[in-house]
Amino acid sequence: MKEYKRFYVFSPSLRIWHWINFLSIVVLFATGIYIGNPFFIGSQGVEAALVHGQRLTMGLIREVHFIAGYILLASFIFRMLIAFMDKRDRLFIPKFWKSEFWSRLGETLQEYALMKDSSEGSLQIRNPLARTAYFLVYVAILFMIITGFGMYGISDPSGFWASIFGWVVWFLGGEFPTHMWHHWVAWLIILFAIIHVYLVIREDFTKKTGEVSSMFNGYKFFKKEPADLEELK
Repeated sequence: MKEYKRFYVFSPSLRIWHWINFLSIVVLFATGIYIGNPFFIGSQGVEAALVHGQRLTMGLIREVHFIAGYILLASFIFRMLIAFMDKRDRLFIPKFWKSEFWSRLGETLQEYALMKDSSEGSLQIRNPLARTAYFLVYVAILFMIITGFGMYGISDPSGFWASIFGWVVWFLGGEFPTHMWHHWVAWLIILFAIIHVYLVIREDFTKKTGEVSSMFNGYKFFKKEPADLEELK
């Protein structure tokens, strides 16, 4: 039986960012759902007159939401910075300009659709489908940051966030359309997260590459050198 080789893939910075990003998105989604459709908590509900005393106010939920938003913004900036510091942290960039990228993208889609055997170790550290998906998620997160702080700036039209991102509210047709776009893209990110968790676990079971543990220790395992190994050197 051929032994697996260990490759150091994910830097400590990226792993820390991953978990901070995960936690901030969970908090943002949970509080965002409440803000969009408020409800009272309790087996039989809580009387509106008593909500303030139990700290279940919209003000508190919005405060938590905006704190998580600031954390998401900071982590996004951090993610862009570390991409210039370590080659390992650039593996999210899809190489659309290479024909090889598209052929391997087709192979990956066939594997995930169970049309092709995927039991053998992967030949890539970051396959084309993953690169494309992560790139689009970064775009979605940036969109959420811009629209979120754009709506935040409405409460202070002459403030900092209104001057930076206020334009997006009017570009999208007003506060309500912006809110709806913000809501829809949030669901797309959560849908990606669900599929991402499934595929990571599936990859570990079928290829034994250490997908799950790699986001804790930084290492992935392959039976031979991945085709994109040069991107780590």
